[in-house]
Amino acid sequence: MLRFSMAAFMLLLAAPVAAAPVKGPAKGGVCTMTPKQVVARFMDEFYMKKQVRSSFERWVDPGYIQHNPYAATGRDAAITFLEKFVNENKGQHTKIHRIIADGNLVAVHSHGWNEGGDAAARRGFAVVDIFRVKGCRVMEHWDVISPVPEHSANTNTMF
Repeated sequence: MLRFSMAAFMLLLAAPVAAAPVKGPAKGGVCTMTPKQVVARFMDEFYMKKQVRSSFERWVDPGYIQHNPYAATGRDAAITFLEKFVNENKGQHTKIHRIIADGNLVAVHSHGWNEGGDAAARRGFAVVDIFRVKGCRVMEHWDVISPVPEHSANTNTMF
């Protein structure tokens, strides 16, 4: 189960974001981007383009605080874990359904799945990631992950 929880963690953000070109966060300057823009660009680079190292180095603070109990805290720990995960899970995909911001907190609701897995892996997970942003950097991360069931008691879907 750990593998799929982490798969959902990775896939949760694949943001099909239609964003104007951005050079990245300001170095030593004032951030002119909203927290929602920061997270959307981070998600696009990390989840859609699967550029783990560059996305974390550009958008995530070195002191990054991780609240997922299956992942170590810190930016370097995330890079080490996620580079391996991306390389070993080529069938992983993510679709972002909504990005919601409230001040410096940004929530991303997404669907992650693995095309190469069993039936449960292909159904995937509903994921909500919450990020705290400060000065064009992701500082902190929480996530809630729920498997998509084979059958639902309603027709509303999880997305």
